[in-house]
Amino acid sequence: MIKITSIKDGFRRCGVAHPKGPTEYPDDRFSTKELKILDDEPMLFVEVIKNDMSIPELKKKLDELKEPYDAKAKKDELIALLDSAMAKKPRE
Repeated sequence: MIKITSIKDGFRRCGVAHPKGPTEYPDDRFSTKELKILDDEPMLFVEVIKNDMSIPELKKKLDELKEPYDAKAKKDELIALLDSAMAKKPRE
């Protein structure tokens, strides 16, 4: 997961108007080149968060979010599903 916080609300970089509050994106949302541009931008705080959850923990979280998944899914597939679900989830 990638978490980006802008110093200025609506600051644009890489085709995105970044809000002042932290926003979470799935790992594949930005290319390697875009991620470097974002990380080098002094107006943005970029944090790449590695997912170290176990397969049962991932499945439990997906169940809590009512996100369907294949019971035989591999860890990287479950992480991608969770990242996607979290990106769709409305911010509170």
